[in-house]
Amino acid sequence: MNQISLDFECDKNRRERPNESYTGRHRLFFALCPPDAVERQAAAIADDHGKAFSLSARPRLTTLHVTIIGIDDYEELPEDAVFAARQAGATVESAPITITFDRIMSFKREGKARPLVLCGEGGRKPLTRLHVQLGVGMHNAGLRHNTSRHFTPHMTLLYDRKAVPPTSLDRPVSWTAAEFLLVHSVLGKTEHRVIDRWPLLGCGQ
Repeated sequence: MNQISLDFECDKNRRERPNESYTGRHRLFFALCPPDAVERQAAAIADDHGKAFSLSARPRLTTLHVTIIGIDDYEELPEDAVFAARQAGATVESAPITITFDRIMSFKREGKARPLVLCGEGGRKPLTRLHVQLGVGMHNAGLRHNTSRHFTPHMTLLYDRKAVPPTSLDRPVSWTAAEFLLVHSVLGKTEHRVIDRWPLLGCGQ
């Protein structure tokens, strides 16, 4: 794109008002988003485990995603950071990635509600390569690279103070991601807006 626009487009192609202001903090990150059928499957899994373990939280159906790499949090969303993130996203070369999550578990988080996540090894290597590519692109664009050798692909279903032990799924959650997204999250509002997207068109994984 040749110019920056902060008229964000959400996942369902709903246009936001150009001058709409948002309260709270703003987060930028790169992510993969599942198709609707996978969202429904993940929500059903979350419901089943919520009932089995008496969890009080509900699944976050409209914001399910796999974070590839975080960029930063801001009091107000800066246009220069959006521009740099778009530059980083445009550097990626990757084939479509088949993701398979065959386990559900709670991640540990001291003093806070625990994320209940889907995770697994299916697609981990190409996802890690995408994580590193974006980190390098971010560094070259003047952003913090934020790469981590502890990168663990997962999809958070909900947050709850009760823990769910690691459990294998009878039916794994799987899909092939053909694009990745630059997402703006309004923290505290459970709102995600897609700023930009790039197809995964490379060869091989």
